[in-house]
Amino acid sequence: MMSRLRNLYTYLITNNAAEVDRGWLADYIEFTSEVEKVRASLKLQLDIRDKSTYAGTRFELTSDPWAAFAEHLLYKKANGISSRGQSVLSDDNFQLFIAEPNFVAALAELIRDPSRENFSKYWEVWEATRQKHRAKANPLLINRTVAACTTKVTSTVNVPDFDRVYRWLVGEGILERLSDPNAGWYDRNVQVMEMLRAAFAEELEIGETSEQLLSMFVWYLFENIENISNPFTLKKQVIKYGAPGTGKTYTAMQSTKLFFDIWRDKYPNIAPELTHLQCIKVVQFHPSYGYEDFIEGLRPELRNGQPQLALQNGVFKEFCRRAGTWEIEVHGIPSAGPQLAADWQGLTVGDLKPHIGKELKHPSWDGIGTLGDSEKVADAVPPFFFIIDEINRAELSRVLGELMFAIEYRGVKGRISTQYAQLNTKETAMLTTGAEFWFFIPHNVYIIGTMNTIDRSVESFDLALRRRFRWERADPDIDAVRLHLQKRDAEPGNGSHPWAGLADDLAQLNERIRKEEILGADYEIGHAYLMNLRYPPTLTHTEVRRSVWGDSIRPLLEEYLRGSGRAETLIPEFQKAFGF
Repeated sequence: MMSRLRNLYTYLITNNAAEVDRGWLADYIEFTSEVEKVRASLKLQLDIRDKSTYAGTRFELTSDPWAAFAEHLLYKKANGISSRGQSVLSDDNFQLFIAEPNFVAALAELIRDPSRENFSKYWEVWEATRQKHRAKANPLLINRTVAACTTKVTSTVNVPDFDRVYRWLVGEGILERLSDPNAGWYDRNVQVMEMLRAAFAEELEIGETSEQLLSMFVWYLFENIENISNPFTLKKQVIKYGAPGTGKTYTAMQSTKLFFDIWRDKYPNIAPELTHLQCIKVVQFHPSYGYEDFIEGLRPELRNGQPQLALQNGVFKEFCRRAGTWEIEVHGIPSAGPQLAADWQGLTVGDLKPHIGKELKHPSWDGIGTLGDSEKVADAVPPFFFIIDEINRAELSRVLGELMFAIEYRGVKGRISTQYAQLNTKETAMLTTGAEFWFFIPHNVYIIGTMNTIDRSVESFDLALRRRFRWERADPDIDAVRLHLQKRDAEPGNGSHPWAGLADDLAQLNERIRKEEILGADYEIGHAYLMNLRYPPTLTHTEVRRSVWGDSIRPLLEEYLRGSGRAETLIPEFQKAFGF
C-alpha cells in the first residue's frame, strides 16, 4: 500500500508541482524554522517574553517581539501553517490571553517540548482561559499552535478535515486505525506523519521533499479525496485544448499511467500480467481519417487469388472489443446476463461469484472473485485509455458516425447497430444477440482528445459532440518551466550559467502576444519550447535565449503571421518582449 501512497504523492505533488502552493510552503518552512529558534532560546532558560528569545527571527526587529510572535502564532489569519478559518479569537481576547501567566507558561512549555502531554496541558489552559474571559471555543487555533511547534503533526488543523483523510487512509488499507479508543487529533496526526516519513525516507534524506511538504500533502489529499478515491469517476471523455507546446498529449499520457498505477495498487491480483502499455492506444487524426479507420469499413483482400471486399474493424472498435471483455462475458450469462450487464455500475462481486469459473472464463475473474461481495465490479475491472491526438484535424461527424449515442450512454444499454452491422461475423462483431451484431463503448474506456486551438477553434465542434466531452484548457505553465529550469540550474556545474530567467522572458512574450488583436491567447508560446533544452550548459542566459528564439520561437511566430502583412513590424516587437 505504500506504493499507492507514493503514486498519490506523484499525482498531487510531483506531477502537479506548478499547482503546489510554493508561497505556503516557503512561509511554512520559514515560520517553523523561527519557532525552532525560539525553542532553542527557551531551552537555554530564556523567558518567552524576553526580546533576546527572538534573536535571528523577523520578530526581533519589532518593538515588542513577544507580542509580535504571539500575534503571528495565535491571531493572524494565515500564519504560514494554515488559515484560522472560522475559528476567530477577537483582538481583545487575544490581548487578555497573552497577559495570562498560566497561558503564557503553557505555551512556552509546548514550544519547548511539543509532546502529547504538553499539548493536553496547553489545551486545558486554553479552555480555562477561554471560559474565564468568555471567549468562543477555538480548537482549530489550538491545533494550529502545536502544528507550528512540530512537524510531528500535519497542517490540516481542522479536525473534521483531517478525520476525513484519516478515515479514507484506513478504509483504503493504507493505514491501520489506532487501537486506543481515546486517540485524538494529535495521536492520529503523529501516526500519519510517521507513516509519511517512513514512506519518503529516501526523498527526505536527499532533499527531494521536506516534512513541511509531506504535511501539506495531507491537505492536498483532503482537497482531492473525491478524485483519488476513484479517479475514474470523472467524465469519461475529455478534450484538452490550447496553444501548441502546452503539453496536452504529454500530460494525457502521464495521467493515464498514474491512474493505471493507482488501479493496479488497489487491485494487485487482478490480471497481474496486464501493463499500462497494454491498456492504452494513441492515434492521431488527420484530414483523410475516416469512419473505416476508426470503426469499421470495407477493404480489399485476396480470397482464393481473387480480390474481394471484406469488412475489417477500425482501431477504436478493436480497442473496445478488448476493453469490453468483462461486460461481454457478463452479458453472455444465460438468462440473467443481459440484466446484469445492463446494471454494470451497480453490479457487485457478490452478484457474479456464482458464475466465476463457469460462464465467466477470463483469467482475471479469479482475482475479482477474491474481493469482498460488496466490491463494485466496475471499479475492479482494468481501465483502458484511448488518446486521440489532434482530434480536431479530422471531419468528426464522418469519423464518429453513429457513435454520438454510444459515447454518452456507455455499456450494453447504449449498444448501437453500426453502418456495416449486417456484414459482421462473430470474428468482427463486439456483441451478438441472436442473429444481430452490436457495438458499444465499455464503461472502462476513457477517451482523451487533444487539440491545438490555432488549427481549428473549439467552436468548430458540433454542439452535440461538445456537450459529451469535458473541456480542459491547457495554458502555458510558466511556473512549471521555472521550476524545471531552477532544478537544471541547481545541478553541479550549471550554477554559474543559470537559465531560470527564461521563464520570465516567456511570460513577457506571451503577455505581448495576448494583447495582439490578430493573435491572442490561442497563439501563446507553450512551455514545452523551454523544456529539455539541448544547448551546451556553458551558454549564458542571454546566449540560450537568442538560440531558443532563432531555433524555435521566431519560426513559429512567422508561421502564425504568414499572410497577415504584419510580420515585419510585429516580429521585432515580440523579440523585444522576449528580452532582446
